[in-house]
Amino acid sequence: MAIQFNRSDILKQAWTDYRRAEFKGYCGPRRGEGFNRKHFAYCLRMVWAVAKERAARAAAEPAPAPVAKPCTNPIRAAEIRAELHDMEMGNFINWTRHASLGAELARLHA
Repeated sequence: MAIQFNRSDILKQAWTDYRRAEFKGYCGPRRGEGFNRKHFAYCLRMVWAVAKERAARAAAEPAPAPVAKPCTNPIRAAEIRAELHDMEMGNFINWTRHASLGAELARLHA
């Protein structure tokens, strides 16, 4: 899946960084100088690098684990699980009873 970057925001941030450095730099405002193409290219490269790193970091974070809903009656749920286990380990499975127990267990967790 390709990551979509908001190029408009990246360009705006590059211009903001360029203006901050050129017109409000450590040496004070430098009015009257022409457009510094190399410095703007540097600002644009840095903003792209930050955007790529943030995207990689977001992709590397694991998705949150789904939270199971709390069981309304854990004692009954344990009894149903034990009965289902016994039924599956036996020689014969009553599928009607198995389906009804599975439905009841699902209702307890809903």
